[in-house]
Amino acid sequence: MTEHGFSDWVVVYRAKGLVDGEMIKSFLEAQGIPASISQEAAGRIYGLTVGDLGMAEVLVRAQDEQKALELLREMEAGEFENEILISEDADQKTLGPQSIPDEDELQQRKKVLILCTGNSARSQMAEAVVNNDCWDKWVAYSAGTNPAAEINPFTLRVLDEAGIFHQGEPKSVEVFRGQEFDLIITVCDNARETCPLWLGKGNRIHVGFEDPAAVQGSDAEKLEAFRKTLKLIRAAIPAVLMQYE
Repeated sequence: MTEHGFSDWVVVYRAKGLVDGEMIKSFLEAQGIPASISQEAAGRIYGLTVGDLGMAEVLVRAQDEQKALELLREMEAGEFENEILISEDADQKTLGPQSIPDEDELQQRKKVLILCTGNSARSQMAEAVVNNDCWDKWVAYSAGTNPAAEINPFTLRVLDEAGIFHQGEPKSVEVFRGQEFDLIITVCDNARETCPLWLGKGNRIHVGFEDPAAVQGSDAEKLEAFRKTLKLIRAAIPAVLMQYE
């Protein structure tokens, strides 16, 4: 798994497309196993096929391989059917932001793609907010026109402070070539100007936020800027989505 900087990760599941892969990744992570999806595989899916056709490889660390395989076998046997993944209480059966939807449920949700330049701060926050606050009606994805190497650590910190679960990584908008979305939101001016025309027929709107990563000063001042941006995003983006339900 050299694209993520790890050499000791192994493939435990070959999914039918990126959406299926994300569901398996979320399942494993909810059971305490870090997982990732091969970006190389995802690129092949969206570069050469339409929709969710193709293959996405789900990977885990070598030391977690056996446990992951056992959990996947149990999952396919129905052991985790209807289990809520957001809770550590195995007896809880209600739905929530981290529960894995079945295909019919997923099709009923609308899809929104949130674009920024680096896909390391504002768009990641917006993706996390939608998938946490609007999970029953929307599925959010994010991407960048010029993606950074990693998510800004202040992004992850303020999301954690707010109790919003999120695991992702910056990715190019090219990953979503061939996909259709009900709504495309640009959250920075540069992404608005360079939004690819091939992104389909979905509605496109711009909801701009100042870049918290551009704030100079102490770590405390930077952290406060990220907190402010998250607060604004959490107030604005769900309200916008309500207009397209």
